[in-house]
Amino acid sequence: MIKKNIFQKKLIRIIEDKYTNWEQKASLVEKIITEEENGEELFKDLIITHNKSKIRKGAASILGYMKNFEMPKELISRIIEENDWTVRYALSKSCVKHMRKEAIDRLLSVFNEQVNTAEMASKHNLKLIFAESLGYMEIKEAEPILTAMLRDIGKNRDPESIELIIQILYSLGEVGDKSTVELLIHYSANNVYMTEGIRNSAKHAIDKIAKRLKFSSKKDLLEAINKE
Repeated sequence: MIKKNIFQKKLIRIIEDKYTNWEQKASLVEKIITEEENGEELFKDLIITHNKSKIRKGAASILGYMKNFEMPKELISRIIEENDWTVRYALSKSCVKHMRKEAIDRLLSVFNEQVNTAEMASKHNLKLIFAESLGYMEIKEAEPILTAMLRDIGKNRDPESIELIIQILYSLGEVGDKSTVELLIHYSANNVYMTEGIRNSAKHAIDKIAKRLKFSSKKDLLEAINKE
């Protein structure tokens, strides 16, 4: 235990160093974990169990810059289980850097496993975190999963459904492209099925897609789509 604490304090000093960038931190961490027996396990343990979220987030961020680290399944699971959104964000980014589409597939597998066994009261929060994390990953392969979640909700507009729709639309803004805009326009419509929160989230998602695709405005994006 003493040896573990000493080693993890070395890692924490690197994480908290304000004068070293993420790539340099990753290089330092990789060096010391190869020199320590069970070094990778101790680094992973820091991400999963440290009581300070800023340390978990820092370690998760460094992970994305490491070149010789095989992403263990426990860290994919941690995205769903982590309470702090900043840690989920860092872990999602790091996982997708290492695995690209496989990160989506593994996250979907973990989500299905957990949501199928969770108590009813926990299912909604799991869905929110899953949709959120797909957005953080920012790759197109997440889009069909998010649109399938919208289809599952259908016309349900209870408070939990509305909250989940808003999160899904937000994430579609992070992963979508021109082909996503028609769906988002549907959710931005002023009708009985669309609350103000849903409409605003859909409009915001279109704005994000326009910006990411280098259009000067949402109007320019819509005009380009209409010309196709």
